[in-house]
Amino acid sequence: MLFLFFILFEYVLCGQTAILLCDFETICNDFIIDKNWGLTDGLHPQSNDHDHTLNTSSGHYLFYTPQKLPPFYDINAEIKTKDWLQVSTDRTICFRMWYYTPQFTLPFTIQLVQGDDAQLARIIASIPGKDPTIDDWTFINVPLPPEKIKIAIRLNVSTVPLTFDDLSVDYCDEPRPSPPTNLYTCDFESSCIEDFSSLPNYTYQWLVMKASDAIIMESQAPSVDFTFGNQSGHYVFVPNSNITKAGNVGYLALQTSFNITTNESFCLNFQYYNYGQTAAGNLNVYAQLSESSETVRKLWPPIGRQHIYTRDKWIWGIVNLPVGYYSLLFRVDTTGTNPYSFALDNISITSCDYPPSTFTDDNAGLLSFSCNFDNLTMCEMENGDRFTRPTHNFTIVTGDTVPNRKLGPTRDHTSNSSTGGFIYWNRQLPFTPTDLGYIHPPKPIAVDLSMCIRFAYYIKSSIYNKNDTTLAVTVGGCLGATLWYIYTDDSQGWQVIILPVPKVACMESFYFTVYQKLPVEVSVALDDIAIEHCNTLSPTTTSI
Repeated sequence: MLFLFFILFEYVLCGQTAILLCDFETICNDFIIDKNWGLTDGLHPQSNDHDHTLNTSSGHYLFYTPQKLPPFYDINAEIKTKDWLQVSTDRTICFRMWYYTPQFTLPFTIQLVQGDDAQLARIIASIPGKDPTIDDWTFINVPLPPEKIKIAIRLNVSTVPLTFDDLSVDYCDEPRPSPPTNLYTCDFESSCIEDFSSLPNYTYQWLVMKASDAIIMESQAPSVDFTFGNQSGHYVFVPNSNITKAGNVGYLALQTSFNITTNESFCLNFQYYNYGQTAAGNLNVYAQLSESSETVRKLWPPIGRQHIYTRDKWIWGIVNLPVGYYSLLFRVDTTGTNPYSFALDNISITSCDYPPSTFTDDNAGLLSFSCNFDNLTMCEMENGDRFTRPTHNFTIVTGDTVPNRKLGPTRDHTSNSSTGGFIYWNRQLPFTPTDLGYIHPPKPIAVDLSMCIRFAYYIKSSIYNKNDTTLAVTVGGCLGATLWYIYTDDSQGWQVIILPVPKVACMESFYFTVYQKLPVEVSVALDDIAIEHCNTLSPTTTSI
């Protein structure tokens, strides 16, 4: 009896000092436990006739009871801390727990979750199952990094039994964590606002404004900033309620570049506020590559999943930054006519304990594209793609080197020179009815309502009155459509076409396609291709 008293006394002392604690002898307020878990004691054992806290049959613990829930009947079990932990560097803090299973293969992980949308997570411990050297409760002790985190225990297997007890977060005798490295921070209350600019030529423009003034301009904008939580604080936002249209966008550029290496990982943290009448738009974050300012790569939200923006409150967004040298772009777009927008505050780049990551091929795009081929390169334009293979490629030529000087063109369109470059569909014998040319810019273009495509084309066939040479411009991405086409035997020299891009705000790929079904000679050439803001494009002189 005296021994039990000392156990209880020690338990009370520990319970008073722990930062977070769930021993399941009282109501657990520090962790959220989903429906895949039940509570029992040693008198009603689930593979174990005693708990860990009291080491008696009357003590309580959790047991795993996996539920296959609709619609996909997957198992996604989770126990997660209720509130955010802001771990400091003053003392080391650890997550501790005890588990028991007789199964040697029953894997579960302990993860750190970040961001109010919980989209960023990393595994800090993986437990395969029973420790072969222990036939009782087994201890797990994991030091925590000096970051803002939630802790989650996750598993997705149907194997049982598995039991947990004494989940806690407390100070521990581990090496102190290194303080985080801060690369950049801006709360829009100081001169850091000069680091940001709203890109010109786009319909939506970002403004830095005091909250009390912002709500006069936009009634649904945040009434308080995030930094101070009052109307005197500042934030940056897009006031667009009077000009909202599907396909309009606005870019906020952070003009400082960052060199992220494999030596240390960094995370971008920011607060966003989504407001408006209906969900009809997006906030995206891009990396703008320093070596090619027109090239952007999407950072946030994650690619491949539908992101739901929480509305009418400040939300913490976070993304682990890939290795590279780049600056940042924040983009707001709208997909409807109802007022809908975003505000930003407290942007920072701070070290975080993630493994180094790299950009993937499916998140690259261009803000614009322009090529006059006068440097005698194809500006990385590509013949064909993974779905379509041309029978004959476009190649770079000049008027002096064009394969068929009889059909031409003998001069380029840009400068009306025999030495100026253009791309030429190099159709060769034997001719077939399925001959095809297919070329496109190297990456999709981040289009919006303010953009157009301009190009010069030249067509001349060896026969007349058949109109059997087809040239078309199509798009693929958010929208698959034909923008323009022509059937002709002779374009009468270089001709210039300027077309609006589709009325969408997304990444679109542009394709130039040429067909000639008859077994005849034909010259097809393209020059001065540009996909840019309409107000920056103008037709140039037509030449022969």
